[in-house]
Amino acid sequence: MIMDSTTSQSVQQTKRDDEVRTEYEAIRTGVGVIDFPTAGKLEVSGKNAIQFLNGLVTNDVKSLEAGDGVLAAFLDVHGKIVALCRFYQTGRHLLIELDAASREKVFKNLSRFVPAGEFFISDVSEHFALISLQGPRAAALIEELTEQPIAETPEYKYSERAIASYPVFITTHSRCGETGFDLFVAADAAPHIKQIILERGQPFGARAVGEAAFEIARIEAGVPREGPEISEKYILLETGCDHAVSYTKGCYLGQEIIARIHWRGQPAKRLMGLLTEANEIPPSGAELYATDGKRVGEVTSSTRSIALDRVIALGYVHRNYLTPGTELILKSSESELGRATVTTLPFNR
Repeated sequence: MIMDSTTSQSVQQTKRDDEVRTEYEAIRTGVGVIDFPTAGKLEVSGKNAIQFLNGLVTNDVKSLEAGDGVLAAFLDVHGKIVALCRFYQTGRHLLIELDAASREKVFKNLSRFVPAGEFFISDVSEHFALISLQGPRAAALIEELTEQPIAETPEYKYSERAIASYPVFITTHSRCGETGFDLFVAADAAPHIKQIILERGQPFGARAVGEAAFEIARIEAGVPREGPEISEKYILLETGCDHAVSYTKGCYLGQEIIARIHWRGQPAKRLMGLLTEANEIPPSGAELYATDGKRVGEVTSSTRSIALDRVIALGYVHRNYLTPGTELILKSSESELGRATVTTLPFNR
């Protein structure tokens, strides 16, 4: 039997959909093994390093002890996000992990302080790879791989271990609503370590996961991502990342705006979930309108949820329309795409 091109494309699409579903199920029931090859990694050291950094970011990095980590952001003077980062105190230096889009600008910004003395920064992005294990059996797999117990730890806590004699820097980081760990490993050892993880992780349901499956799981969990939800368009408190802010640490760039919003009211808009009636996945930037015709927000990320079997989206919604159950209208290029209902996050409760 000879298939025509349309039938062949349909078969290939079905195969891709099945692969994505299988990878997604690994995240939700076993362990998804995910590469983040473009993640930025910066090392900061020196007598004055912590003092400088603490005056630049939203959270308290000064009080971190070896083994501690924290989420924090660099802001501009208007409280908008320059970069959202994870800071890890190793005892030897401070490791900053951040998105590739922010890597160069943060490195250049921090490099300005080097001439002041006792402040050193190195871009080690090419020297280390980041492999993430996400799923309910991730902790058990880490114990199997490192032959050490792993206690329930706060987000961003880290430890230094070994997998088959390869040194590994392991941090707690849930990227899509499940138990999660990020593994920082030497770049040249990464392929070997990933192979070991997948082979020894078979009894734990471990599987390599691509971008499509990860995005579905991330959006279902309501986790904002740099680019669509995290950018210089948005004030930090609009993103829902309130845990990236300390209100007792002292001054930092953009603090006045953040403090004013926190103590006097709420942000002008907020990242929310959207349950849609659309048949097609709305594009990033699709507009949200109230039933009276007023524009009240925009879509940032969207997908067809496997858990809910419907199209869902993340988007910023004006503060007057945040009540769960509020109905909005989706539009793209003046064309109506269907209704969207505001909901709290995560979707997969």
